[in-house]
Amino acid sequence: MKKVLALAFVALGSIALGSGALGCGPTSPSQPKFIEDIRPIPPAMKEVSFAIQRKDFEHALEQEGEAPPRLVPVFATVASRESYEYRIFDLKPGSPYELLGLQNSDIIVAANRYLIKRPDQFQTFVQLLRVENEAAIEIRRGGEARLLKYSFVPAIQR
Repeated sequence: MKKVLALAFVALGSIALGSGALGCGPTSPSQPKFIEDIRPIPPAMKEVSFAIQRKDFEHALEQEGEAPPRLVPVFATVASRESYEYRIFDLKPGSPYELLGLQNSDIIVAANRYLIKRPDQFQTFVQLLRVENEAAIEIRRGGEARLLKYSFVPAIQR
């Protein structure tokens, strides 16, 4: 399943964001094609772990519809022409982004250690989380770097 997720990103013309393994890169045995796109996890970063029921996450994805949040580029300098960080806005209550612990004005830095080169890559990453067991998103909130780690668990059978 993880190879399917990685191949889906390549087919979309993006990088393989959905590796599934936290901090382990793509699932293929070869090195990633775009090695400069991998972001090493900075030391002493605050980590926050979430256990999300898969059923709740899938329900939130279905309810989101055609109104994903806005991702606005954050530029390092005025002269900079490229940005690989995006500030997130317009999060709706009950959205999959809220379940992931994201808040308005968070800055998205990386997903599963991969830089986000275009806003649609992050939205696709979130959509593809429905088939992942683990994932991680690096953000900055209030100037503090955080690594949000996720475990997707099946619903409890009664």
